[in-house]
Amino acid sequence: MFFKKPPMNEQAQLEKGLAFENAGKLDEAFNAYKKAADAGSAMGMFAIGNLYFYKQYQAAKLPSLMPWGQEKVIPNMKEAYNWFLKAAEAGLPNAMSNVGVMLYSGTGCPKDEVQSRQWLEKAAAAGVAQAEKALHDFFAVDSGEHMPDEEYDKLLDSFCALVAEQDTPEARQLYDKLMNGTEEQLSRLGWRLAEGSYRVGGGFFEYAFPNIRKNISSAPLSTFRCGWASAIVVNLRAFPKDGAVTFAQPNQVVPIWGIRETGEQVEYDGSHFGWIGGRRRARVLRPAPGFRDLEAGERSPLKYCGVDVPGLLQFLALTEDEALFIDTGEKEYSVEVGCLTGGDVKVLMRYTIDGWDQGEAPAAVTNVIYRPGAK
Repeated sequence: MFFKKPPMNEQAQLEKGLAFENAGKLDEAFNAYKKAADAGSAMGMFAIGNLYFYKQYQAAKLPSLMPWGQEKVIPNMKEAYNWFLKAAEAGLPNAMSNVGVMLYSGTGCPKDEVQSRQWLEKAAAAGVAQAEKALHDFFAVDSGEHMPDEEYDKLLDSFCALVAEQDTPEARQLYDKLMNGTEEQLSRLGWRLAEGSYRVGGGFFEYAFPNIRKNISSAPLSTFRCGWASAIVVNLRAFPKDGAVTFAQPNQVVPIWGIRETGEQVEYDGSHFGWIGGRRRARVLRPAPGFRDLEAGERSPLKYCGVDVPGLLQFLALTEDEALFIDTGEKEYSVEVGCLTGGDVKVLMRYTIDGWDQGEAPAAVTNVIYRPGAK
């Protein structure tokens, strides 16, 4: 669905407003957009909403009490919502999407999930991809129109080739299409984003991991603090099917959900990974089949949490596609997490308290050491 182009005089005001906006003259931009909006232009209404939402037009500024503190700016989300709503009621699909998202979160307006879904459905029906994604994320609505895996993976390869050189508008268009994938497809996107984030000259860092369900990221790994320990959640969907999780600090990481210990260890070259050089050893852990069935005895190979975190598993509501580890180490950089595929260990993350970073290249495996009798 294409929104009709405004009459010439309205279009002239919109172009004038955009020129003022790009020059940082927000009052002049508002006046020009307002003239278009008064003439009935939904695009003018939408542009004013963007001024309040993104450009912090007429935002409240709260000076810091300390001379070295930063001035805090509070955008006027109420005005942004009001103008987006006017544009939505005038029939602009992108405004409908914005209104739906703001209603869901209660940003600039009272939270209303019923109206949120109605506006998002209207926007999705008009072809707004972000509205389709919001329906999926907020209300578990599947449009059923996802592209086939083969087509998705070709598009993913094209996206990665573009951003490995430099970020471009074409790359952003491809990313918008990739964001409409299934959970499994989004997980593959998450893997490629993690894999390429720190390549020299790459634009991977510009792209966020898409959220797919209950605010759980499709990133291969996510971390958070729980008490005096660090929790590491592994999204097994993102890992290659022939790969295995590796941990470089075996004595401090306790797997408590979804992983079977095999007794394997792998040695690799860690010289590409930050300040860590020389040979590194990590243990290999593989998904444990049937671990969901607590009565079938399949849980016995798994270790349990040695940290007192009441209700952690219930809070996380983990699925068969996720694994959980607790790191009780006290070292600054306490654990490295990677993936073993073929002859490579790809280090994805080095976790430290309240933060993590990634390596720049795959680590080469020299040998795999088996320890007979290991549980």
